[in-house]
Amino acid sequence: MKPAHRRREVLYAQLSLLLTVGLYAWLVDVLLHKIYDSYFFPNLGPFYGGLVFLASLSIIFYSVIHYHVCLIGFYKRHKYEITPGFDKVAEIYDTPAAPSVSVLVPSFKEERKIILQTLLSAGLSEYAAKNVVLLIDNPQNPHSEEDRYLLEQARQVPQLLQAQFAQQTAVFQKALQDYQDRKENSVHPPVDDIKILSELYAEAAHWLEVEAQNLTNGTPMDQLDGDERFFIDEIVLKPASLHRMQSAALLQEKNLSETEITRHYKRLAGLFNVTFSSFERKRYANLSHDPNKAMNLNSYIMLIGRHWKEVETANGLELHECQAGEGFSIPYSDYVNTIDADSLMTHDYIARLVYFLEDPEHSAVAVAQSPCSATPGHRSEVERIASAQIDVQFHTHQGYTYWDASFWVGANAMLRMKALDAIKETQTVNGKTVSVYIQDRTLIEDTESTIDLVHKGWKLYNYPKRMTYSASPPDFGSLLIQRRRWANGGLIILPKLLRYTFHTPKDLRLVGEFFMRFNYLAMTSLSVAMLLVYCFYTFSPRLNTPLLIYANIPYFLLFARDLKNSGHRYGDALRLTAFNLMLMPIIAAGVLKQMEQIILGRKVPFGRTPKVKGRTGAPALYYILELMLIGYFANRFMEEVADQDWPQIIFSGFNLALLIYALFVFIGIRPLIQDLAAESVQQAKKIWGFLKWFTAKLKSLRH
Repeated sequence: MKPAHRRREVLYAQLSLLLTVGLYAWLVDVLLHKIYDSYFFPNLGPFYGGLVFLASLSIIFYSVIHYHVCLIGFYKRHKYEITPGFDKVAEIYDTPAAPSVSVLVPSFKEERKIILQTLLSAGLSEYAAKNVVLLIDNPQNPHSEEDRYLLEQARQVPQLLQAQFAQQTAVFQKALQDYQDRKENSVHPPVDDIKILSELYAEAAHWLEVEAQNLTNGTPMDQLDGDERFFIDEIVLKPASLHRMQSAALLQEKNLSETEITRHYKRLAGLFNVTFSSFERKRYANLSHDPNKAMNLNSYIMLIGRHWKEVETANGLELHECQAGEGFSIPYSDYVNTIDADSLMTHDYIARLVYFLEDPEHSAVAVAQSPCSATPGHRSEVERIASAQIDVQFHTHQGYTYWDASFWVGANAMLRMKALDAIKETQTVNGKTVSVYIQDRTLIEDTESTIDLVHKGWKLYNYPKRMTYSASPPDFGSLLIQRRRWANGGLIILPKLLRYTFHTPKDLRLVGEFFMRFNYLAMTSLSVAMLLVYCFYTFSPRLNTPLLIYANIPYFLLFARDLKNSGHRYGDALRLTAFNLMLMPIIAAGVLKQMEQIILGRKVPFGRTPKVKGRTGAPALYYILELMLIGYFANRFMEEVADQDWPQIIFSGFNLALLIYALFVFIGIRPLIQDLAAESVQQAKKIWGFLKWFTAKLKSLRH
């Protein structure tokens, strides 16, 4: 993908912003005159309706301006913020002892291939030494054969990788030790070391190439699924190619300094120097068993840097703190990196983020991350469009950093342990005393932790390079679970943002930060409220004006260009519009769930996005809601045709066409029929079971 011309893109975004502001100002002027005139009508309904319409329009305007500002910030960052080359990043190997890093991979009933790919990507991400821990959250006493198999496979993968990496690590560790011995004895000329280094890089490349062949099981690359091809090309073969290039480049070197030679040896010694392990919190009665990712992470983080032993108690097996040597130790980590079990990190991810965080200028940064991009290679059109949306959001998150309003995006993050300690809370839940670093009140735990961190004076940073990738849901059922979860929690966290804003010294920076953060937390709920208003409130035809369409054309064109710059198509802007319209009932369900939590005070169960090869079924309710939405716009379209209200005809007809397109392309008629039929059979069985029970009860009463 050819990089966009930054200065030109900033100019386009600024021009679009000016046009949008001008057109909206014109639109508001026209509407205000119409609303003012309606104040003198005998019936004040059109007047109050006009005010509601104007309020709804202001939400759209806020969202559109927010997008422009984010995109301008993204392109402006690249005018002054230069990403260092890896030769510069490799200077972290010059320190006597590199900061310690633990990579935590929370996992729940994941398939073996998914776990293997994520752990392998973490293991191959270059760094001097790292701990990679699979946090297995599967049920401890599985009842089904499938659950038993998944648990067994999850336990085996870290052991398998440890054996593979340990053998290769020994080769490079010995080469480093031999070099250090020679240096102490001063008996070896530097030119020989250059040759040795070249051979070692070639050996590292060969090991990765063999590993790639093993992963394909002999299947030609062009016959693999797109996500598997990407994994092998980007995660395994790309570093192999770079090692080959480094091997060849070293042979062209006439002379290297001692510092450079030492750096190469240390880099090679760290390539495969990984400790793989797993941890299962549900084995221990005194750790939290709450079914969410946040508490899975918290249960391990609270153990870091301390010594523990297993103790059988009346409650079951527990972990108790002990002295060194009495049980097992979990080494202290300067940084904790979290990555979801369906995500991948590139070979330079860990080194780059640690290099950035170790810079004294960035000592106040608590979280550095590379917001996820979508894994290329799509099995369905819904997956492709969901991926396009994720790729565009990468630009938006980069803009957040420009305006000092970054959010922790939970798929991956490098967390400074000191910052986690600063927001730690001790809670007693069901008689268990647990340390909470990452809040689990909502389903977007990373977002709430962001506000906790900034309230304590910490900053967050989005690294301006695509270094992590995650698969998008391949079907309507799995997409539904993911997006319903994402829509839940913003309003619950919003009071924290308001308190932070109230207590922070007031300046222009805070105004910009609040402008950005409020949108992130509240816009999902506001968009649902706006949709409900438009669906159930009939506005006066006097408010119709072509400016309602014209005012949003600059934004739409800019968004289409943003998609193109992200590697997608201009036409995907229309497809994404249909996609988002289809998602509205799902997002509304997520928003209503958070309202339920606000009112009743009960946590919403964490719904993990399924990561399986087969299709995930969707509840019949959501199919019915989608069909009702289509029916609503079809009815409106027919009414407007009868009234010959052309602006409303265009509006209703356009939305109807998009929803029908989404029904056939993103949802699918066959899955809809299958899931509705399956639910009907299930409900029929329940009714039949009730009738049998009721009949038996009547018979027993007669006797």
